[in-house]
Amino acid sequence: MATLQVAKQFNVTLDSGKAVSLDAGTTVENVGEVFSREAMKIPTSEVTVLLIGAAVAAGQLKDIKLLVIQNLDTVNYVTVSLKTTGGSTVYHVILPGKSLDIYDKRVDASESGAAFDAFTDIDTISAQANTADVSISILAAESC
Repeated sequence: MATLQVAKQFNVTLDSGKAVSLDAGTTVENVGEVFSREAMKIPTSEVTVLLIGAAVAAGQLKDIKLLVIQNLDTVNYVTVSLKTTGGSTVYHVILPGKSLDIYDKRVDASESGAAFDAFTDIDTISAQANTADVSISILAAESC
């Protein structure tokens, strides 16, 4: 059983000279499988980048304890869609050079602003480039 170390440090010095920092590093315990893709080309049409399900298959994990998607492009953003077993989709934008970190596969979405109902599991992660193809890197880890 491996432990994944996540190092994440934020530092800013305001115009007043006040320094503010946040150590957001963490560890992810009991990692048994890792999925990694470097410089995966994403077109301007939506493509599936990772599946999450019960079966063992190519490009599919049973669960996710960590998912990081980094936009390697310097100009264009990428839209990531997290589709659930309940039929909902949550969209995130990843700006050029930025990344999205997810530590759990459960989400709840509401189109009407209703109160929290119940979590459903993400089962498909897709991406779509904005106006020109982009490259992304993915790191996903699942339990033992």
